[in-house]
Amino acid sequence: MELDKRTIIAVLLIGLVLMFMNTDFYKEHFLPPVPEPAPETIAQPETSEAEIVQPAGESTPQFSTPEVVEPEKRLVAAAIDTNDAEEQEISVETNLYRGVLSSRGATVKRWFLKDYPGPDGSPVQLVGMAGRGNLGLLLPTRDDTLDTSPLAFSYDKSEIVLGQKDDKADLTMTADLGAGRMLRKTYTFYQNSYSIDLKVELVNLAGFIDGISYLLKWESGMNSTETAFKADMESAKGYVYFDEAEEFSISDEPEAELFDVTTAWVAIRTKYFASAVIPMSGKGKGVRFSGTPVDIGLDVPLKRYDYALSMQFEQRNNVTDDFTVYLGPLDYDIVISYNVGLEDMMDFGWALFKPFGKFVLWSFTLLHEVIPNYGFVIIIFSILIKLLLFPLTKKSYQSMKQMQSMQPLMQELNEKYKDNPQKKQQATMEMYKEYGVNPLGGCIPMVLQMPLLIALFNVFRSTIELRGASFIWWITDLSQPDTIAVLPFTAPLYGNTVNILPLFMGITMFIQQKISMKDPKQKAMVYFMPLFMTLLFNSFPSGLNLYYALFNLLSIAQETLVPYKIKTPEEMKGERKAKQKTKRRRTKHDYRGRR
Repeated sequence: MELDKRTIIAVLLIGLVLMFMNTDFYKEHFLPPVPEPAPETIAQPETSEAEIVQPAGESTPQFSTPEVVEPEKRLVAAAIDTNDAEEQEISVETNLYRGVLSSRGATVKRWFLKDYPGPDGSPVQLVGMAGRGNLGLLLPTRDDTLDTSPLAFSYDKSEIVLGQKDDKADLTMTADLGAGRMLRKTYTFYQNSYSIDLKVELVNLAGFIDGISYLLKWESGMNSTETAFKADMESAKGYVYFDEAEEFSISDEPEAELFDVTTAWVAIRTKYFASAVIPMSGKGKGVRFSGTPVDIGLDVPLKRYDYALSMQFEQRNNVTDDFTVYLGPLDYDIVISYNVGLEDMMDFGWALFKPFGKFVLWSFTLLHEVIPNYGFVIIIFSILIKLLLFPLTKKSYQSMKQMQSMQPLMQELNEKYKDNPQKKQQATMEMYKEYGVNPLGGCIPMVLQMPLLIALFNVFRSTIELRGASFIWWITDLSQPDTIAVLPFTAPLYGNTVNILPLFMGITMFIQQKISMKDPKQKAMVYFMPLFMTLLFNSFPSGLNLYYALFNLLSIAQETLVPYKIKTPEEMKGERKAKQKTKRRRTKHDYRGRR
């Protein structure tokens, strides 16, 4: 694309005007004030989870989320007064996490990961919304559905601490439903593992449960654990796996969706962490997701996902199901070890780029085994990638320089056919053919690099390995921008933070393009592209900006230090004729008789 100087200046000016019009300063001083809505229009009735209805036309008689009513109004076979017993908390501690379970419903209430600090420096807490109803059971009956989450469970341990002597421990929690009916949950915790085992036993409930299924639910979603709340919520989703992972996501409105499929596992995730339930004794019958945006006073709502996993129930006295529950980081090496496809939750981009993304992540972790600082891992990695791509980039640079040597001939054609663009285009192509020049020779090697560059982008913005990884000086988290100051206004595309590495990346890009671009018609692009990329990359992770800046520096070194033999047009023309003669000679005397 050929852009003259006036066009580029006009685009830049329009962009600057649009950016200024979107600043807080412009809105405050130049736009008329927005009238406040009437008081009666501000208050909106809160929509409870029970009010999220199934879309019209979908029938889910046994699978819809049950109506939420007060505990004393629920149908319970035995007359259990759930308010008599106070809630008790049972703590579990291993070398990786500290969990809190509740005697009400034998449910998971809080879950802290020791190796992953949150914004305040304390371990992240994964369970959201005060931790109610997580791994609770829903038992359909003839007249109602019994939500067992409020029921008081007895328990055989009040505290579990795993250490060097004990690498495994069980916790059994039981609810007596009367008339010999019982509901029993047995949790098994392991040292050095983010997963727990859950055994559910339904004792003498044949005839009490109406239907052929019961439901295991996760009700309170997951907590946001990141300073970059918006990025965390952009990654917040639900997943169900049958033959492949199917995604459930919401925007700004409550939504619900039924996946009536054989279910290998169900999960919800944020940017770096996940909660998953894997049926082990038999696959689930399906899952119903609900998503609710919760306004917490930030630019974007908190996305809270809950689900109810339907499990087969056979009408016999004792039914037992086993589950594996994962509450931990989205670390590729960890989740892939379960061999059920949990790694499909991780975002490596489109299918074309996934192999490249996995290669980049594998290289990172391999280098980190010998280099403890991920900043230096990025430096070494950028050097290795530059060496890997050296043949492609060398050919690209040489092709561009050959095109530059053709500029005098191009100028002659421009002058000769300045009034006949079609003839000029035809003459140009004939000249390329005569001199053996490929006008796309400089572009094709760059296009071949794109899958790797896109894979790098996906890995840098999503891999947990870089979360909280510091480099040197002010770069304390390679997964976040290296902010040194916050502006009093927000500029479109740029944001409201001042970051050093994007500026450094833009400067190196300008120098690199200044060296490589010699065509006067592309001179404006030398200034436009570095400026545009600096604005765009300002909100990107510092690790990504560090990589691209280093890659630009290595490209500058390659272009200035590596000698390239540039042929004159006459040499190219002579070489082209020599190749054609050799080809004709070989065709004529081919001993195998080929013509």
